[in-house]
Order: sequence, then structure tokens, then C-alpha cells
Amino acid sequence: MSSAVLYLAIVAVWAIVLVPMWLRRDTEQSGISKILHKDAEEEAPEEEEPEEETEVTPRRNARGRAAVIARRRRRTAGLSLLLLTAITVPAAGVAPWWIVAPPVLLLAGHLTLLRVAVKMDAAHAAEERARQAAERIRAREAARAAEAATPQAEIIELSAPAQEEVFDQYADDRRAVGE
Repeated sequence: MSSAVLYLAIVAVWAIVLVPMWLRRDTEQSGISKILHKDAEEEAPEEEEPEEETEVTPRRNARGRAAVIARRRRRTAGLSLLLLTAITVPAAGVAPWWIVAPPVLLLAGHLTLLRVAVKMDAAHAAEERARQAAERIRAREAARAAEAATPQAEIIELSAPAQEEVFDQYADDRRAVGE
């Protein structure tokens, strides 16, 4: 009887690991297609890439971030389900109480790693905000420097023209030309 429970527990653990992998396989490229696409990319002529710090687009980065969060949620749910199963089996009297220890340790370790990951994510976000702020400051300073370097037009003060006599046909003392 105990060997049957042991086999059942092994099958349950492998199901927790393999089912998500099979479900993800439909959405991701399989190993062979990854190799094929990689070979196709290597055979394509390489163009000069701009030398930038990041080549990762924000959209691609967000997609990768969402995948990491989904993976963490699946792992947490799987470990919680494993712990619930490990608690239920000894409660039913099928297995000894100490089989609860490994799932508890796994879940505690996973939650500890999640806590560290959250701190690291916060640190990366703070670094990104600081980098963007420094970039904005550099852009403002560059604009100010360009404005200061732009030559200013020289202002020439024009003097008032000398008063000349203007011919007025309606003036009282009309004179003829040449007078």
C-alpha cells in the first residue's frame, strides 16, 4: 500500500512539473524550430548595428517581464498545490507526517526567492528611473549648450535720419523748384 502511495506522489509531482511545460510548448517555439530560426538568422548578412547600451525594445522587455511573472505565479500555485496535497495525505492516514516537510521547505525557499526577486526588480526599476532622469538632464543641458553656442544677431542702433526739408505742396510758402 505504501509503495502505491509513493508512486502516486511521484506521478503527482511530475504532473505538476510536466503539465505546465506541455501547455507552454504550444505557445513557444520547440527546440528544433529554435535551432532552425537561429541558423537562418546566422546565415543572414549581418548589418552594422548601432552601438547602443540597450537593443532590447520596451515592448519585448515588457513581454519578457510578463512571462517571468506568469512563470512565478505558476510555480507558486504548483508548490501550494503540492503542499496542500502533502498535508491531505498524512491527514487521511495514508502516509507519515514527515512527508509534509519537503513541500514546506520548497514553498518557503520559493517565497524567499520571490522576496529577493521583488527587491531586485525594485532596484532595477530605480536604476532605470535614475538613468532616464540623467538622460533628461543631459538632453536639457545639451539644449542649453546649443542655445548658448548659437550666435546671437548683432543689434545695430540706427540713428535718426537728419531732418531734411520735404516738399509740401500745401505749405503756405510754396516755392518753385530750384529756388
